[in-house]
Amino acid sequence: MKRRNYIVIISCIIVIMAILSLNNISSPNPIHKVSYFSFMDHNDNVFTTNELKGKITISDFFFTSCPVICPRMSEKMKELAEIYKNDKNIQFLSISVDPVNDSKEVINNYINTRNLNYSNWYFLQTDSSISSLLPEGFLLSGDNLPGMHPTKFILINYDGEIVGYYDPAIESEFNILKNNTTYLLNS
Repeated sequence: MKRRNYIVIISCIIVIMAILSLNNISSPNPIHKVSYFSFMDHNDNVFTTNELKGKITISDFFFTSCPVICPRMSEKMKELAEIYKNDKNIQFLSISVDPVNDSKEVINNYINTRNLNYSNWYFLQTDSSISSLLPEGFLLSGDNLPGMHPTKFILINYDGEIVGYYDPAIESEFNILKNNTTYLLNS
């Protein structure tokens, strides 16, 4: 009987330690400072790297004529925008990789048809410099745009530093993104 009680107590301790370790989220470390960029957003406002400072930013890359991946990514970003819609310390940034076709009008049509209208979600029109901004500014491939664009969400801290890359199609990575975002917002 004593041995059985001992096993139950040890088992409970192991379970408690496992639960505590799952909830122990540490601060994501900076990977790279986003290099300077300046593009127009979908509301005709200039958005530069300076707007990354002082807010947590979740960013991605897209193009409006993308048939499958981009709409799925936008839905996952919309899910995040809904979760954090009342938090003034977070913003969302979707950067077009198709400067030839993604005009302000085309981007706004993309936003409106998918109900992506959030006051803290910015869609940027780019120019040919996007192919160098990806590898230099975000440490992602800028080859074969627009079709082969990066499909990761990028978490950027209050100092404009990338702290993580997450695949929104993998639920465990998406959950880590949410946990890390909440951690940064509360720190």
